[in-house]
Amino acid sequence: MPEPLHAVAVVDNQAATERAHQAGQDAWWVYLAEVLGHLRLPYRSISLSAAAAPPDDVSVLVFATTPDGPADGLEQWVRDGGVLILVGDPGPLAALAGVAAGETVADGHVVLSETPVWSSRPPVALHAVGGHRLIGQDMEVLARWQDNDAAAASLRRLGAGAVLTYGVDLWQTIVRIQQGYAVTADGAPAADGTAPIDDGILKCEDGMVLSFERDRAMPPGEPELLPTYEHTYPPPSAVPMFDQPQADWWCSLFAQSLWWGTAQAGAAVPWLWYWPAGVDAVAHMSHDSDQNVEEHGQAALDAFAEADVQVTWCHVFPGGYSPSLYTAITAAGHENALHYNAMGDADLAVWGWPFARAQYAWAQAVTGTEQIVSNKNHYTRWEGWTEFYTWCERLGLQIDESRGPSKQGDVGFTFGASHVSFPLAPVAEGNRLYDVLNLPLHTQDLAWAGHVSVRDVILDGAQSVHGVAHFLFHGPHLHHRPPTRAACIELAAEARRRGMPWWTATRINSWERSRRGVVLSVEPHPDGFAVRAEAVEPVPGAAVLIAVPGTTDPVVKEGEGSARAVVRLGRTFVELTADIVAGDNRWVITP
Repeated sequence: MPEPLHAVAVVDNQAATERAHQAGQDAWWVYLAEVLGHLRLPYRSISLSAAAAPPDDVSVLVFATTPDGPADGLEQWVRDGGVLILVGDPGPLAALAGVAAGETVADGHVVLSETPVWSSRPPVALHAVGGHRLIGQDMEVLARWQDNDAAAASLRRLGAGAVLTYGVDLWQTIVRIQQGYAVTADGAPAADGTAPIDDGILKCEDGMVLSFERDRAMPPGEPELLPTYEHTYPPPSAVPMFDQPQADWWCSLFAQSLWWGTAQAGAAVPWLWYWPAGVDAVAHMSHDSDQNVEEHGQAALDAFAEADVQVTWCHVFPGGYSPSLYTAITAAGHENALHYNAMGDADLAVWGWPFARAQYAWAQAVTGTEQIVSNKNHYTRWEGWTEFYTWCERLGLQIDESRGPSKQGDVGFTFGASHVSFPLAPVAEGNRLYDVLNLPLHTQDLAWAGHVSVRDVILDGAQSVHGVAHFLFHGPHLHHRPPTRAACIELAAEARRRGMPWWTATRINSWERSRRGVVLSVEPHPDGFAVRAEAVEPVPGAAVLIAVPGTTDPVVKEGEGSARAVVRLGRTFVELTADIVAGDNRWVITP
Protein backbone atom coordinates (compact mmCIF):
# COMPACT_ATOMS: atom_id res chain seq x y z
CA MET A 1 0.00 0.00 0.00
CA PRO A 2 1.48 3.40 -0.93
CA GLU A 3 2.32 5.90 1.76
CA PRO A 4 0.06 8.97 2.18
CA LEU A 5 0.66 12.14 0.21
CA HIS A 6 3.78 14.34 0.46
CA ALA A 7 6.33 11.56 0.71
CA VAL A 8 9.03 14.19 0.06
CA ALA A 9 9.81 17.01 2.48
CA VAL A 10 12.31 19.87 2.25
CA VAL A 11 13.77 21.51 5.34
CA ASP A 12 13.01 25.24 5.53
CA ASN A 13 16.19 27.24 4.87
CA GLN A 14 14.81 30.74 5.45
CA ALA A 15 17.28 31.53 8.23
CA ALA A 16 20.24 30.46 6.08
CA THR A 17 18.86 32.48 3.18
CA GLU A 18 18.53 35.62 5.30
CA ARG A 19 22.10 35.22 6.59
CA ALA A 20 23.42 34.82 3.05
CA HIS A 21 21.56 37.86 1.79
CA GLN A 22 22.68 40.00 4.72
CA ALA A 23 26.24 39.04 3.81
CA GLY A 24 25.61 39.93 0.17
CA GLN A 25 25.87 36.30 -0.94
CA ASP A 26 23.67 34.29 -3.27
CA ALA A 27 21.44 31.72 -1.58
CA TRP A 28 21.74 29.24 -4.44
CA TRP A 29 19.61 26.64 -2.64
CA VAL A 30 16.44 28.64 -3.18
CA TYR A 31 16.63 27.32 -6.76
CA LEU A 32 15.47 23.93 -5.49
CA ALA A 33 11.95 25.38 -5.66
CA GLU A 34 12.38 25.91 -9.41
CA VAL A 35 13.79 22.42 -9.99
CA LEU A 36 10.86 20.83 -8.16
CA GLY A 37 8.45 23.35 -9.68
CA HIS A 38 9.33 22.20 -13.20
CA LEU A 39 9.10 18.56 -12.13
CA ARG A 40 5.73 19.19 -10.47
CA LEU A 41 6.66 16.72 -7.76
CA PRO A 42 4.69 17.48 -4.58
CA TYR A 43 6.59 18.19 -1.38
CA ARG A 44 6.11 19.93 1.91
CA SER A 45 8.41 22.37 3.68
CA ILE A 46 9.17 21.56 7.31
CA SER A 47 11.13 23.35 10.02
CA LEU A 48 14.44 22.14 11.38
CA SER A 49 12.74 21.23 14.66
CA ALA A 50 10.18 19.13 12.80
CA ALA A 51 13.00 17.53 10.81
CA ALA A 52 14.46 16.17 14.05
CA ALA A 53 11.62 13.64 14.00
CA PRO A 54 10.04 13.73 10.51
CA PRO A 55 6.31 12.99 10.20
CA ASP A 56 5.35 9.37 9.51
CA ASP A 57 4.29 10.12 5.94
CA VAL A 58 7.69 11.60 4.98
CA SER A 59 9.88 9.04 3.19
CA VAL A 60 12.54 11.37 1.76
CA LEU A 61 13.87 14.45 3.56
CA VAL A 62 16.01 17.01 1.71
CA PHE A 63 18.46 19.48 3.25
CA ALA A 64 19.17 21.79 0.29
CA THR A 65 22.10 23.42 2.10
CA THR A 66 24.21 22.89 5.21
CA PRO A 67 21.92 22.24 8.21
CA ASP A 68 21.64 25.00 10.80
CA GLY A 69 22.05 22.52 13.61
CA PRO A 70 21.85 18.86 14.58
CA ALA A 71 18.59 16.98 14.22
CA ASP A 72 18.95 14.38 16.94
CA GLY A 73 16.05 12.16 15.95
CA LEU A 74 17.13 11.77 12.33
CA GLU A 75 19.35 8.72 12.84
CA GLN A 76 16.49 6.62 14.15
CA TRP A 77 14.23 7.88 11.35
CA VAL A 78 16.84 6.79 8.80
CA ARG A 79 17.33 3.42 10.51
CA ASP A 80 13.58 2.91 10.33
CA GLY A 81 13.62 3.36 6.53
CA GLY A 82 13.84 7.08 5.82
CA VAL A 83 16.10 8.47 3.08
CA LEU A 84 17.97 11.66 3.88
CA ILE A 85 19.40 13.76 1.00
CA LEU A 86 22.03 16.38 1.84
CA VAL A 87 23.37 18.93 -0.65
CA GLY A 88 26.71 20.55 0.09
CA ASP A 89 28.67 20.44 3.35
CA PRO A 90 26.79 18.00 5.65
CA GLY A 91 28.01 20.06 8.63
CA PRO A 92 26.53 18.78 11.92
CA LEU A 93 25.07 15.77 10.10
CA ALA A 94 28.49 14.56 8.93
CA ALA A 95 28.56 11.63 11.35
CA LEU A 96 25.14 10.49 10.17
CA ALA A 97 26.12 10.93 6.51
CA GLY A 98 29.37 9.04 6.95
CA VAL A 99 31.22 11.83 5.13
CA ALA A 100 32.59 15.26 5.93
CA ALA A 101 33.33 18.18 3.62
CA GLY A 102 36.95 18.30 2.57
CA GLU A 103 38.65 20.67 0.15
CA THR A 104 36.34 23.07 -1.70
CA VAL A 105 36.06 22.85 -5.48
CA ALA A 106 35.42 26.10 -7.31
CA ASP A 107 35.01 24.50 -10.74
CA GLY A 108 35.44 20.89 -11.80
CA HIS A 109 34.04 17.81 -13.51
CA VAL A 110 32.20 14.87 -12.02
CA VAL A 111 31.99 11.25 -13.21
CA LEU A 112 28.85 9.37 -12.22
CA SER A 113 29.31 5.83 -10.89
CA GLU A 114 27.24 2.87 -11.96
CA THR A 115 24.69 2.45 -9.17
CA PRO A 116 20.95 1.74 -8.86
CA VAL A 117 20.48 5.31 -7.60
CA TRP A 118 21.09 6.60 -11.12
CA SER A 119 18.55 5.06 -13.47
CA SER A 120 19.85 7.17 -16.38
CA ARG A 121 23.40 8.50 -16.46
CA PRO A 122 24.98 11.08 -18.76
CA PRO A 123 27.58 9.71 -21.18
CA VAL A 124 30.19 12.32 -20.16
CA ALA A 125 31.70 13.86 -17.04
CA LEU A 126 29.46 16.73 -15.94
CA HIS A 127 30.69 20.25 -15.25
CA ALA A 128 30.17 21.39 -11.65
CA VAL A 129 30.46 24.87 -10.16
CA GLY A 130 31.17 24.86 -6.44
CA GLY A 131 31.18 22.05 -3.93
CA HIS A 132 33.41 19.91 -1.74
CA ARG A 133 35.45 16.77 -1.96
CA LEU A 134 33.77 14.35 0.46
CA ILE A 135 35.90 12.50 2.99
CA GLY A 136 34.68 9.29 4.60
CA GLN A 137 35.04 5.51 4.81
CA ASP A 138 31.70 3.90 5.60
CA MET A 139 29.92 4.84 2.38
CA GLU A 140 29.36 4.01 -1.29
CA VAL A 141 30.74 6.48 -3.84
CA LEU A 142 28.00 7.57 -6.25
CA ALA A 143 30.13 10.09 -8.15
CA ARG A 144 33.77 11.19 -8.21
CA TRP A 145 35.62 14.40 -8.98
CA GLN A 146 37.43 13.65 -12.20
CA ASP A 147 40.70 15.37 -11.35
CA ASN A 148 41.61 13.34 -8.24
CA ASP A 149 38.95 10.61 -7.84
CA ALA A 150 37.65 12.05 -4.55
CA ALA A 151 33.98 11.43 -3.76
CA ALA A 152 31.57 14.00 -5.19
CA ALA A 153 28.40 12.17 -4.08
CA SER A 154 28.04 9.38 -1.56
CA LEU A 155 25.53 6.96 -0.06
CA ARG A 156 25.57 5.56 3.44
CA ARG A 157 23.15 2.78 4.23
CA LEU A 158 21.98 2.74 7.82
CA GLY A 159 19.48 0.14 9.00
CA ALA A 160 16.53 0.14 6.60
CA GLY A 161 17.31 3.66 5.33
CA ALA A 162 20.11 5.66 3.75
CA VAL A 163 21.81 9.05 3.62
CA LEU A 164 22.71 10.42 0.16
CA THR A 165 25.15 13.35 0.15
CA TYR A 166 25.93 15.59 -2.81
CA GLY A 167 29.34 17.21 -2.44
CA VAL A 168 28.56 19.10 -5.64
CA ASP A 169 26.79 22.43 -5.16
CA LEU A 170 23.86 21.34 -7.31
CA TRP A 171 21.97 24.61 -7.26
CA GLN A 172 24.87 26.91 -8.07
CA THR A 173 25.94 24.46 -10.77
CA ILE A 174 22.54 24.40 -12.47
CA VAL A 175 22.03 28.17 -12.31
CA ARG A 176 25.56 29.04 -13.44
CA ILE A 177 25.48 26.66 -16.40
CA GLN A 178 22.06 27.96 -17.47
CA GLN A 179 22.63 31.67 -16.78
CA GLY A 180 26.41 32.06 -16.90
CA TYR A 181 28.16 35.02 -15.32
CA ALA A 182 27.50 38.73 -15.78
CA VAL A 183 28.55 39.89 -19.25
CA THR A 184 30.87 42.88 -18.93
CA ALA A 185 33.56 42.12 -21.54
CA ASP A 186 34.36 39.73 -24.38
CA GLY A 187 34.75 36.11 -23.39
CA ALA A 188 37.89 34.12 -24.15
CA PRO A 189 37.72 32.45 -27.58
CA ALA A 190 38.27 28.76 -28.23
CA ALA A 191 41.97 28.07 -28.71
CA ASP A 192 41.28 26.00 -31.84
CA GLY A 193 39.80 28.98 -33.73
CA THR A 194 36.27 27.56 -33.92
CA ALA A 195 34.61 30.11 -31.64
CA PRO A 196 36.03 33.66 -31.91
CA ILE A 197 33.65 35.13 -29.35
CA ASP A 198 36.08 38.03 -28.68
CA ASP A 199 34.40 40.08 -31.40
CA GLY A 200 33.82 43.32 -29.51
CA ILE A 201 30.10 42.61 -29.18
CA LEU A 202 28.71 41.78 -25.75
CA LYS A 203 26.50 38.70 -26.02
CA CYS A 204 25.23 35.77 -24.01
CA GLU A 205 28.11 33.36 -24.56
CA ASP A 206 30.66 35.90 -23.31
CA GLY A 207 29.49 34.89 -19.82
CA MET A 208 29.08 31.15 -20.35
CA VAL A 209 30.40 28.61 -17.84
CA LEU A 210 30.90 25.53 -19.99
CA SER A 211 34.43 24.94 -21.25
CA PHE A 212 35.59 24.89 -24.86
CA GLU A 213 38.29 22.41 -23.86
CA ARG A 214 36.36 20.09 -21.51
CA ASP A 215 32.68 20.22 -22.48
CA ARG A 216 32.64 19.87 -26.26
CA ALA A 217 32.87 16.90 -28.62
CA MET A 218 32.98 16.37 -32.36
CA PRO A 219 29.69 15.25 -33.94
CA PRO A 220 29.76 11.45 -34.38
CA GLY A 221 31.31 10.21 -37.60
CA GLU A 222 33.04 13.48 -38.45
CA PRO A 223 36.82 13.65 -39.04
CA GLU A 224 39.07 15.27 -36.46
CA LEU A 225 39.45 19.03 -36.60
CA LEU A 226 42.35 20.29 -38.70
CA PRO A 227 45.09 22.08 -36.69
CA THR A 228 44.44 25.36 -38.48
CA TYR A 229 40.70 26.07 -38.54
CA GLU A 230 39.40 29.25 -40.13
CA HIS A 231 36.00 30.48 -38.96
CA THR A 232 34.37 31.14 -42.33
CA TYR A 233 30.87 30.71 -43.77
CA PRO A 234 29.78 28.07 -44.47
CA PRO A 235 31.89 25.99 -42.04
CA PRO A 236 34.72 24.25 -43.92
CA SER A 237 34.23 21.19 -41.71
CA ALA A 238 32.44 19.97 -38.60
CA VAL A 239 33.79 21.45 -35.37
CA PRO A 240 33.49 20.52 -31.68
CA MET A 241 30.13 21.40 -30.16
CA PHE A 242 28.47 21.43 -26.75
CA ASP A 243 26.87 18.03 -27.16
CA GLN A 244 25.21 17.48 -23.76
CA PRO A 245 22.47 19.40 -21.91
CA GLN A 246 24.52 19.39 -18.72
CA ALA A 247 22.25 21.49 -16.49
CA ASP A 248 19.30 19.30 -17.49
CA TRP A 249 21.35 16.23 -16.54
CA TRP A 250 22.00 17.63 -13.06
CA CYS A 251 18.27 18.29 -12.61
CA SER A 252 17.52 14.76 -13.81
CA LEU A 253 20.05 13.20 -11.42
CA PHE A 254 18.50 15.00 -8.47
CA ALA A 255 15.03 13.80 -9.55
CA GLN A 256 16.40 10.28 -9.89
CA SER A 257 17.69 10.39 -6.32
CA LEU A 258 14.21 11.39 -5.13
CA TRP A 259 12.57 8.53 -7.04
CA TRP A 260 15.17 6.08 -5.74
CA GLY A 261 14.62 7.31 -2.19
CA THR A 262 10.84 6.94 -2.28
CA ALA A 263 11.21 3.50 -3.88
CA GLN A 264 13.42 2.39 -0.97
CA ALA A 265 10.60 3.28 1.41
CA GLY A 266 7.91 1.68 -0.76
CA ALA A 267 6.21 5.06 -1.18
CA ALA A 268 4.30 6.44 -4.16
CA VAL A 269 5.28 9.85 -5.50
CA PRO A 270 3.66 11.54 -8.52
CA TRP A 271 5.10 14.07 -10.96
CA LEU A 272 3.80 15.67 -14.14
CA TRP A 273 5.35 14.68 -17.46
CA TYR A 274 6.93 17.60 -19.29
CA TRP A 275 4.71 17.34 -22.40
CA PRO A 276 1.35 15.92 -23.43
CA ALA A 277 1.08 12.15 -23.13
CA GLY A 278 2.91 10.38 -25.93
CA VAL A 279 5.23 13.32 -26.67
CA ASP A 280 8.85 12.41 -25.93
CA ALA A 281 10.36 15.84 -26.65
CA VAL A 282 9.48 18.98 -28.62
CA ALA A 283 11.12 20.85 -31.51
CA HIS A 284 11.04 24.62 -31.89
CA MET A 285 11.92 26.72 -34.93
CA SER A 286 12.43 30.47 -34.84
CA HIS A 287 13.09 33.00 -37.59
CA ASP A 288 14.84 36.36 -37.34
CA SER A 289 13.77 39.06 -39.81
CA ASP A 290 17.30 40.51 -40.18
CA GLN A 291 17.47 43.21 -42.90
CA ASN A 292 13.66 43.19 -43.31
CA VAL A 293 13.95 42.59 -47.04
CA GLU A 294 10.62 41.65 -48.62
CA GLU A 295 12.08 38.87 -50.80
CA HIS A 296 13.84 37.33 -47.81
CA GLY A 297 10.65 37.32 -45.78
CA GLN A 298 8.70 35.75 -48.62
CA ALA A 299 11.39 33.11 -49.09
CA ALA A 300 11.19 32.25 -45.40
CA LEU A 301 7.39 32.09 -45.57
CA ASP A 302 7.62 29.71 -48.55
CA ALA A 303 10.28 27.53 -46.88
CA PHE A 304 8.28 27.19 -43.67
CA ALA A 305 5.17 26.32 -45.69
CA GLU A 306 7.07 23.54 -47.44
CA ALA A 307 8.52 22.39 -44.11
CA ASP A 308 5.01 22.51 -42.61
CA VAL A 309 6.24 24.29 -39.48
CA GLN A 310 4.73 27.21 -37.62
CA VAL A 311 7.64 29.33 -36.40
CA THR A 312 8.27 32.07 -33.88
CA TRP A 313 8.98 35.00 -36.20
CA CYS A 314 11.20 37.52 -34.41
CA HIS A 315 10.80 41.02 -35.87
CA VAL A 316 13.78 43.37 -35.76
CA PHE A 317 13.84 47.18 -35.71
CA PRO A 318 14.39 49.33 -37.83
CA GLY A 319 12.47 49.13 -41.07
CA GLY A 320 9.97 46.38 -41.63
CA TYR A 321 8.15 44.33 -44.22
CA SER A 322 5.13 45.45 -46.20
CA PRO A 323 1.77 45.31 -44.40
CA SER A 324 0.69 42.50 -46.74
CA LEU A 325 3.66 40.32 -45.75
CA TYR A 326 2.94 40.82 -42.03
CA THR A 327 -0.64 39.79 -42.76
CA ALA A 328 0.58 36.69 -44.59
CA ILE A 329 2.91 35.75 -41.73
CA THR A 330 0.07 35.92 -39.24
CA ALA A 331 -2.36 34.12 -41.57
CA ALA A 332 0.11 31.23 -41.91
CA GLY A 333 -0.09 30.64 -38.16
CA HIS A 334 3.36 31.94 -37.30
CA GLU A 335 3.92 33.70 -33.98
CA ASN A 336 4.82 37.39 -34.08
CA ALA A 337 7.68 37.99 -31.64
CA LEU A 338 10.25 40.70 -30.88
CA HIS A 339 13.88 40.58 -32.02
CA TYR A 340 15.29 43.22 -29.68
CA ASN A 341 18.15 45.06 -31.39
CA ALA A 342 20.98 46.56 -29.34
CA MET A 343 23.61 46.49 -32.08
CA GLY A 344 23.86 50.28 -32.42
CA ASP A 345 22.86 50.34 -36.08
CA ALA A 346 19.87 52.67 -35.61
CA ASP A 347 18.76 55.47 -33.30
CA LEU A 348 16.83 53.16 -30.96
CA ALA A 349 19.06 50.10 -31.39
CA VAL A 350 20.76 50.57 -28.04
CA TRP A 351 20.99 48.43 -24.89
CA GLY A 352 18.62 49.87 -22.30
CA TRP A 353 15.10 49.77 -20.94
CA PRO A 354 13.74 52.79 -22.91
CA PHE A 355 14.92 51.23 -26.17
CA ALA A 356 13.50 47.80 -25.41
CA ARG A 357 10.19 49.47 -24.60
CA ALA A 358 10.23 51.50 -27.83
CA GLN A 359 11.04 48.47 -29.98
CA TYR A 360 8.27 46.44 -28.34
CA ALA A 361 5.79 49.19 -29.27
CA TRP A 362 7.19 49.23 -32.82
CA ALA A 363 6.70 45.46 -33.16
CA GLN A 364 3.14 45.76 -31.87
CA ALA A 365 2.42 48.43 -34.46
CA VAL A 366 3.93 46.80 -37.55
CA THR A 367 2.55 43.30 -36.84
CA GLY A 368 -0.83 44.37 -35.45
CA THR A 369 -0.21 42.11 -32.44
CA GLU A 370 -1.36 43.61 -29.15
CA GLN A 371 0.34 41.09 -26.85
CA ILE A 372 3.77 39.95 -27.97
CA VAL A 373 4.72 37.02 -25.77
CA SER A 374 8.25 36.07 -26.79
CA ASN A 375 11.59 37.64 -27.72
CA LYS A 376 15.06 36.79 -28.95
CA ASN A 377 17.86 39.35 -28.79
CA HIS A 378 19.49 40.24 -32.10
CA TYR A 379 22.95 38.64 -32.30
CA THR A 380 22.22 37.19 -28.82
CA ARG A 381 23.21 40.60 -27.40
CA TRP A 382 23.46 40.65 -23.60
CA GLU A 383 24.88 42.85 -20.87
CA GLY A 384 25.04 42.32 -17.13
CA TRP A 385 23.55 39.20 -15.60
CA THR A 386 19.77 39.37 -15.46
CA GLU A 387 18.64 42.98 -15.94
CA PHE A 388 17.11 42.09 -19.29
CA TYR A 389 14.61 39.80 -17.56
CA THR A 390 13.29 42.76 -15.55
CA TRP A 391 12.61 44.55 -18.84
CA CYS A 392 10.76 41.50 -20.13
CA GLU A 393 8.58 41.48 -17.02
CA ARG A 394 7.71 45.15 -17.47
CA LEU A 395 6.85 44.66 -21.14
CA GLY A 396 4.79 41.51 -20.58
CA LEU A 397 7.23 39.30 -22.48
CA GLN A 398 6.70 35.88 -20.94
CA ILE A 399 9.40 33.81 -22.64
CA ASP A 400 12.86 34.76 -23.91
CA GLU A 401 15.00 32.68 -26.28
CA SER A 402 18.19 34.74 -26.46
CA ARG A 403 20.55 32.40 -24.62
CA GLY A 404 22.41 30.56 -27.33
CA PRO A 405 25.42 30.57 -29.67
CA SER A 406 26.66 33.01 -32.29
CA LYS A 407 29.77 31.13 -33.47
CA GLN A 408 30.30 27.75 -35.12
CA GLY A 409 32.26 26.27 -32.23
CA ASP A 410 29.80 27.10 -29.47
CA VAL A 411 26.63 25.63 -30.97
CA GLY A 412 24.64 22.96 -29.19
CA PHE A 413 23.79 23.10 -25.52
CA THR A 414 25.85 26.23 -24.91
CA PHE A 415 24.01 26.88 -21.65
CA GLY A 416 23.53 23.21 -20.81
CA ALA A 417 19.77 23.25 -21.22
CA SER A 418 16.94 22.10 -23.42
CA HIS A 419 14.23 22.55 -20.79
CA VAL A 420 12.51 25.86 -20.10
CA SER A 421 13.08 27.41 -16.68
CA PHE A 422 12.43 30.54 -14.66
CA PRO A 423 15.78 32.34 -14.11
CA LEU A 424 17.17 33.24 -10.70
CA ALA A 425 17.63 36.91 -9.77
CA PRO A 426 20.74 38.25 -7.97
CA VAL A 427 21.03 39.03 -4.27
CA ALA A 428 19.91 42.61 -4.85
CA GLU A 429 16.50 41.22 -5.82
CA GLY A 430 16.42 38.60 -3.09
CA ASN A 431 17.27 35.69 -5.40
CA ARG A 432 13.67 35.67 -6.58
CA LEU A 433 12.58 33.87 -9.73
CA TYR A 434 11.78 36.10 -12.70
CA ASP A 435 8.36 35.64 -14.26
CA VAL A 436 10.01 35.05 -17.66
CA LEU A 437 10.69 31.59 -19.03
CA ASN A 438 14.11 30.95 -20.52
CA LEU A 439 13.93 28.91 -23.75
CA PRO A 440 17.48 27.96 -24.85
CA LEU A 441 18.72 28.41 -28.42
CA HIS A 442 20.91 25.63 -29.87
CA THR A 443 22.07 26.56 -33.39
CA GLN A 444 21.54 28.91 -36.31
CA ASP A 445 21.16 28.38 -40.06
CA LEU A 446 22.22 24.80 -40.70
CA ALA A 447 24.62 24.50 -43.66
CA TRP A 448 25.65 28.15 -43.23
CA ALA A 449 26.28 29.25 -39.63
CA GLY A 450 26.21 25.73 -38.23
CA HIS A 451 27.51 22.52 -39.79
CA VAL A 452 24.73 20.11 -40.75
CA SER A 453 26.26 17.40 -38.54
CA VAL A 454 25.11 19.22 -35.39
CA ARG A 455 21.44 18.64 -36.21
CA ASP A 456 21.10 15.10 -34.93
CA VAL A 457 23.31 15.71 -31.91
CA ILE A 458 20.93 18.46 -30.80
CA LEU A 459 17.85 16.35 -31.47
CA ASP A 460 19.43 13.41 -29.63
CA GLY A 461 20.40 15.58 -26.67
CA ALA A 462 16.95 17.11 -26.31
CA GLN A 463 15.35 13.68 -26.52
CA SER A 464 17.72 12.19 -23.96
CA VAL A 465 16.35 14.54 -21.29
CA HIS A 466 12.91 15.12 -22.89
CA GLY A 467 13.29 18.85 -23.53
CA VAL A 468 13.12 21.24 -26.51
CA ALA A 469 15.45 21.35 -29.53
CA HIS A 470 15.60 24.95 -30.84
CA PHE A 471 16.79 25.75 -34.37
CA LEU A 472 16.99 29.30 -35.74
CA PHE A 473 16.88 30.36 -39.40
CA HIS A 474 17.26 33.75 -41.11
CA GLY A 475 15.40 34.90 -44.20
CA PRO A 476 18.50 36.00 -46.16
CA HIS A 477 20.02 32.52 -45.92
CA LEU A 478 16.74 30.76 -46.75
CA HIS A 479 16.56 33.02 -49.81
CA HIS A 480 20.15 32.99 -51.06
CA ARG A 481 21.48 29.62 -49.90
CA PRO A 482 19.73 26.51 -51.21
CA PRO A 483 21.65 24.17 -48.83
CA THR A 484 20.26 26.05 -45.82
CA ARG A 485 16.74 25.95 -47.22
CA ALA A 486 17.08 22.22 -47.86
CA ALA A 487 18.49 21.70 -44.36
CA CYS A 488 15.48 23.50 -42.88
CA ILE A 489 13.01 21.25 -44.69
CA GLU A 490 15.00 18.09 -43.90
CA LEU A 491 15.21 19.10 -40.23
CA ALA A 492 11.44 19.53 -40.05
CA ALA A 493 10.90 16.05 -41.46
CA GLU A 494 13.51 14.45 -39.19
CA ALA A 495 11.98 15.88 -36.02
CA ARG A 496 8.55 14.64 -37.08
CA ARG A 497 10.03 11.21 -37.87
CA ARG A 498 11.26 11.10 -34.28
CA GLY A 499 7.81 12.02 -32.99
CA MET A 500 8.85 15.53 -31.95
CA PRO A 501 6.09 18.05 -32.76
CA TRP A 502 6.99 21.61 -33.78
CA TRP A 503 5.75 24.14 -31.22
CA THR A 504 6.00 27.93 -31.22
CA ALA A 505 7.43 29.76 -28.20
CA THR A 506 3.94 30.92 -27.26
CA ARG A 507 2.68 27.35 -27.23
CA ILE A 508 5.62 26.18 -25.13
CA ASN A 509 5.04 29.09 -22.76
CA SER A 510 1.31 28.41 -22.43
CA TRP A 511 1.84 24.70 -21.86
CA GLU A 512 4.53 25.18 -19.21
CA ARG A 513 2.59 27.82 -17.34
CA SER A 514 -0.55 25.67 -17.39
CA ARG A 515 1.25 22.60 -16.04
CA ARG A 516 2.90 24.77 -13.37
CA GLY A 517 -0.60 25.36 -12.01
CA VAL A 518 -1.12 21.64 -11.28
CA VAL A 519 -0.58 20.30 -7.76
CA LEU A 520 -0.50 16.51 -7.49
CA SER A 521 -0.96 14.13 -4.59
CA VAL A 522 -1.35 10.39 -4.04
CA GLU A 523 -3.05 8.63 -1.15
CA PRO A 524 -3.99 5.03 -0.30
CA HIS A 525 -7.33 3.62 -1.48
CA PRO A 526 -8.93 0.21 -0.89
CA ASP A 527 -8.63 -0.53 -4.64
CA GLY A 528 -5.02 0.65 -4.90
CA PHE A 529 -4.24 4.34 -4.75
CA ALA A 530 -6.03 7.61 -5.48
CA VAL A 531 -4.41 10.36 -7.55
CA ARG A 532 -5.55 13.95 -7.17
CA ALA A 533 -4.70 16.91 -9.36
CA GLU A 534 -5.72 20.42 -8.38
CA ALA A 535 -5.34 22.67 -11.41
CA VAL A 536 -5.60 26.41 -11.94
CA GLU A 537 -6.48 25.91 -15.61
CA PRO A 538 -7.08 22.93 -17.92
CA VAL A 539 -4.16 20.78 -19.07
CA PRO A 540 -5.56 18.53 -21.82
CA GLY A 541 -3.83 15.27 -22.62
CA ALA A 542 -1.61 15.40 -19.54
CA ALA A 543 0.47 12.49 -18.32
CA VAL A 544 0.82 12.01 -14.56
CA LEU A 545 3.69 9.67 -13.68
CA ILE A 546 3.60 7.78 -10.39
CA ALA A 547 6.56 5.83 -9.06
CA VAL A 548 4.76 2.82 -7.59
CA PRO A 549 6.96 -0.19 -6.74
CA GLY A 550 6.13 -3.43 -8.54
CA THR A 551 3.35 -2.17 -10.81
CA THR A 552 3.11 -3.76 -14.27
CA ASP A 553 -0.51 -3.65 -15.47
CA PRO A 554 -2.39 -0.71 -13.89
CA VAL A 555 -6.09 -0.02 -14.46
CA VAL A 556 -8.07 3.19 -13.91
CA LYS A 557 -10.99 2.18 -11.65
CA GLU A 558 -12.47 5.64 -11.12
CA GLY A 559 -12.24 8.80 -13.24
CA GLU A 560 -11.75 9.43 -16.94
CA GLY A 561 -8.39 8.35 -18.25
CA SER A 562 -6.13 5.40 -18.99
CA ALA A 563 -3.10 3.91 -17.28
CA ARG A 564 -0.08 1.87 -18.32
CA ALA A 565 3.40 1.05 -17.09
CA VAL A 566 6.12 3.05 -18.87
CA VAL A 567 9.87 3.52 -18.56
CA ARG A 568 11.06 7.11 -18.29
CA LEU A 569 14.69 8.05 -17.63
CA GLY A 570 15.43 4.41 -16.94
CA ARG A 571 12.78 3.94 -14.22
CA THR A 572 9.35 2.32 -14.40
CA PHE A 573 6.33 4.51 -13.65
CA VAL A 574 2.57 4.21 -13.84
CA GLU A 575 1.50 6.71 -16.49
CA LEU A 576 -1.99 8.13 -16.05
CA THR A 577 -3.17 9.84 -19.24
CA ALA A 578 -6.07 12.21 -18.69
CA ASP A 579 -7.52 15.61 -19.49
CA ILE A 580 -6.91 17.66 -16.35
CA VAL A 581 -9.68 20.21 -15.89
CA ALA A 582 -9.53 23.39 -13.85
CA GLY A 583 -10.27 22.65 -10.20
CA ASP A 584 -10.26 19.22 -8.55
CA ASN A 585 -9.46 16.03 -10.46
CA ARG A 586 -9.42 12.54 -8.97
CA TRP A 587 -8.70 9.03 -10.21
CA VAL A 588 -8.39 5.65 -8.54
CA ILE A 589 -5.81 3.28 -10.01
CA THR A 590 -5.45 -0.41 -9.29
CA PRO A 591 -1.81 -1.51 -9.69
